[in-house]
Amino acid sequence: MSGGKVPYIEFCRVAQPPLHFQPWWLDAVCGADRWGVAIATTARQGVPMGVLPYFKTRRLGLPVVQLPPFTAYAGPWFHPDIQHPDLPGYKKLGLQHRVLEELIARLPKVLFFQQCFHPTIQNGLPFYWAGFRQTTRYTYLLPGTVDTTDLYRRFKSSLRTELRRATEYTEVVEVADPEPVFHLNKLSFARKGLRQPYSRSVFQNLHQAIAIRRQAHALLACDRKTGMPHAGLYLVFDTRQAAVLLTGFDPAYRHTGALHGLYWQAIQFCAARKLSLDFEGSMQPGIEHVFRGFGGQRRPYLQAWRYW
Repeated sequence: MSGGKVPYIEFCRVAQPPLHFQPWWLDAVCGADRWGVAIATTARQGVPMGVLPYFKTRRLGLPVVQLPPFTAYAGPWFHPDIQHPDLPGYKKLGLQHRVLEELIARLPKVLFFQQCFHPTIQNGLPFYWAGFRQTTRYTYLLPGTVDTTDLYRRFKSSLRTELRRATEYTEVVEVADPEPVFHLNKLSFARKGLRQPYSRSVFQNLHQAIAIRRQAHALLACDRKTGMPHAGLYLVFDTRQAAVLLTGFDPAYRHTGALHGLYWQAIQFCAARKLSLDFEGSMQPGIEHVFRGFGGQRRPYLQAWRYW
């Protein structure tokens, strides 16, 4: 492993990166001995000015670096001094280039490397110079300052109809055990003829790590008459931003608008706490239009990959 986890833990204490970069998150989704971190110190002698954690695994028996399960973003993260708003633009980019070049040099040599950068990290030029290929992906964000009353008023009439239907058919309850949400997510994949791409054990590990920090919010939309769950949503958050980590619905209750109702509940939860909300959304047309319909603002993020 490149770099060391002790300086990385200290870096995270100072830089306060998002959830996906936190050491405890990586321990939960990768396993404590299956992730490493590249650390750049040349921009300031001995002090980590940039980091790039990575999940090293195997495909067909060959070593690769890829995104860990349940982790939308990885890639580089900079020390706050390099991101300071008073730093002249030319100097900021110059420092970033030096840091990124060092991080790239410290990456493990594997057959295939792929990362999706956090939307706030838009400088991928040194990766291009180093032979990586790049593409642009999109997510949808709602700011923490959103006025939910005004937001609801601006929804399309069809979305407001879905939300009224959800209220008519279901009651939303918070649950401590998110297992029903995981099961509903599995049903959603099965409906498309797909296998769920992550394991129950990894999800349970992650939930335990999140729940002990009180940074999870699991919701079920249950039938008002029978109590049967129609849909589920699992939200994770820190002090600045929340993300929809997992959703699912029972195809038998697709007509009840239950999942739309849960998204609306998640939006209100975040607005009450001044948290921005990252839908961490699929770019599939059938899902993208839902996030757009809820007023999410489109944000680009970089995906970089390379074969060695």
